[in-house]
Amino acid sequence: MAMDFFESQERAKRNTGALVALFVVGVVATVVSVHLLLSFTIGRGNPADPRMLLLAGGSVGAIVLIGTLVKQVQMSHGGRAVAEALGGRMVDPGSRDPAERKILNIVEEMAIASGMPVPPVYVMDDDAINAFAAGNAPKDAVIGVTAGCIRELDRDELQGVVAHEFSHIFHQDMRLNMRLVAWLGGIFAISMVGRLILRSMRGVRSSRGKNNGAAAAAMLGVGLFLIGIVGYFFGRIIQSAVSRQREYLADASAVQYTRNPEGIAGALERIGRSAAGSRVAAPAAAEFSHFFFADGVAALFSTHPPLEERIRRIRGLQLPANAGAGSAAAPSATVQGPAHGATVASGFAGHASSADPVARASTVDSGRVRSARAEIGSLDASRIDAARSLVGSIDPRMLAAAHEPFDARAAVVRLLLSADLGERMRQLAIVRANDRGLAEAASGLAGCTVRPEDRLPILELCAPSIAMLAPAQYAAFRVSLAQLMASDGELDRVEWMVRVVLRQAVEGRGAAPVPNGARPTVDDAALVASVLAWSGASDAAAAGRAWVDARAADPTLPGDPVPAARCTLDALDAALRALSQASPGFKRRVVDACVAAVTADRRTTVEEAELLRAVCASIGVPMPPIAAIASA
Repeated sequence: MAMDFFESQERAKRNTGALVALFVVGVVATVVSVHLLLSFTIGRGNPADPRMLLLAGGSVGAIVLIGTLVKQVQMSHGGRAVAEALGGRMVDPGSRDPAERKILNIVEEMAIASGMPVPPVYVMDDDAINAFAAGNAPKDAVIGVTAGCIRELDRDELQGVVAHEFSHIFHQDMRLNMRLVAWLGGIFAISMVGRLILRSMRGVRSSRGKNNGAAAAAMLGVGLFLIGIVGYFFGRIIQSAVSRQREYLADASAVQYTRNPEGIAGALERIGRSAAGSRVAAPAAAEFSHFFFADGVAALFSTHPPLEERIRRIRGLQLPANAGAGSAAAPSATVQGPAHGATVASGFAGHASSADPVARASTVDSGRVRSARAEIGSLDASRIDAARSLVGSIDPRMLAAAHEPFDARAAVVRLLLSADLGERMRQLAIVRANDRGLAEAASGLAGCTVRPEDRLPILELCAPSIAMLAPAQYAAFRVSLAQLMASDGELDRVEWMVRVVLRQAVEGRGAAPVPNGARPTVDDAALVASVLAWSGASDAAAAGRAWVDARAADPTLPGDPVPAARCTLDALDAALRALSQASPGFKRRVVDACVAAVTADRRTTVEEAELLRAVCASIGVPMPPIAAIASA
């Protein structure tokens, strides 16, 4: 039932190719239909006239291209474009409403357990019971639910629904759904042109009366309208065929993630019993019907299997005998003496952060790292439970700050503050020069306990709150952060992770991928793997042994690691920008080489684990927590 994350990515690419082929066939059929229509309206009734074929091909191509591009621009804004089109409102991460807090907690727990950025939650004010996931990538994904969904479902049922939607995110279904919207919009643009022609003919008939030209134009308008409708009709057939099969997989995945078939089955049963059902009243519901958890509109070709069949299949699933064990079966974390990888090789600008000196003494068993690698792009009930415990163990003041946009800024600054009082006062003075209120709020959090394993989860919780800042407010915050990070003349690991998380979860949300001048290369992969090899090494010999293991995982790497002097975090940042555009197979090799490098000595520090996860996040690979879940 489980599906490898990278195989899911490759399958999604293959499915996209098949959909492109079907789309091209649909466009060709539309061109032929328009050619025949033009031949018998404005032509001489001669279908063999090449001028009519050229006119049909050019006009249809232009209309479909423009219609598709318009929709693609809309969809490029990510999941929020879908949520807003459906009338959803973003739930404040700091909401105290019990129903909203319930859905927010579930989404946060699943995101932290899986290593994904915490997606914003949107609520549609509708009594129906339904939900959706939308976005082009995890960084711009959103989870949407109806008010009826969070009001009518209990926590287990709501967790099953959210797990179903997370499956769509992991398996790239939501990206396919976004593309389907754009392509169907292009085909439907033909119908809109026909409608515009008919509207323009009203004035012609009233002022000039009937004539042959007007009659031909009217026939053309009606024909284009009908051709567009027919094209859209067949597009819906494709949409339904793709969606129905993906729903079965998402149901099975939700059971795998939660180990609770009754959760999602109970949610489907409530839909069947509810007077409101799952039909969403939003005008745009038909356009996005394939996004929903259950049928969002009444249609000839349903995008979802029957409720009864889904429930039957869910209840027929056989869970493994060790259900619920999940990552708990992996070796437990250990805390040992000072790790010999604590002092990073010279030339690597990211030495251990002075904010948390304990990090240099904490290690996790390498089995945890390998377990996290195996669970990339998935969820496990024990990890979800551990994530809930982890969030509950974070200092309450930091947790409260993470859920408020302005206070979340202070929480991020707190993560960067030194444990040394004198250095901390100097850092706060730098922040105060730009933003007195931010410095005071960060100073108020200075006494909060922040364990090394808490840092990434706190950052992940802060990101949705910070994303709610106005652009000018976020820009001012960035200035304060940049000056704080530059104050000691180097960028350490914690500072780099802050930069990565904010770029991925805030700056990258709803934005198109940053174009790169060149394709990702083996040199980029070698730089990244070398950074991980040097990060945990006490000397060149240890780095060499780590490199041997990295090359065993990825034989395409060169014979020797990149010299330590070149393994700076800035160089790492540049390489990861290129690798974020790599193919799934390329990313798999990079991740496997990095995992091999940090586990070569069987002793992985908390900082190495954090760096590994940040590397994965930076290239769009959601690796579950390692140190945090191990110690929760």
